[in-house]
Amino acid sequence: MQNEKESEKKFLKYFEEKVRNSGWYTLIEMKPLIDENVKVEIDVAEKHKQAFGTAHGGVIASILDSAAGLVVNRELLRRGKIAVTAEIKVNYLKPVRSGKLVAEGKIVSIGSKIAVSTAEARQDGDVVAIATATFYIMDAPPGLKQLVEKFGYEVC
Repeated sequence: MQNEKESEKKFLKYFEEKVRNSGWYTLIEMKPLIDENVKVEIDVAEKHKQAFGTAHGGVIASILDSAAGLVVNRELLRRGKIAVTAEIKVNYLKPVRSGKLVAEGKIVSIGSKIAVSTAEARQDGDVVAIATATFYIMDAPPGLKQLVEKFGYEVC
């Protein structure tokens, strides 16, 4: 049991670091926080704003898509699968001018080919945007499958 918990912690740390250091995350400075919950945060800076001084909708959509996708991929990677966004619906509820935004993803359903999840973006406790996303499930690339097996997961 202890080895399983330790392996799970190592897996989640590896997953979080891989995501944190990927191109899009570093470009717009999103930070994934992956453990029993999946969150993505961003500090809204000038470069994230549109012409009228609020966070661009694409920035907010990015953290929602990331939180929704990471919560699905956290589960699928253990099975040697990955998911990519097929559709996302975003509702913007309040404008964001600056400060920290935190999005949290929740799984609705994972099937054999399609997964659905939701995400909420909050600032200072207030919900500023929500999303529902659909993901297409596919096999992980061979190298990633082998790495997942090293963490003790049986890849189907």
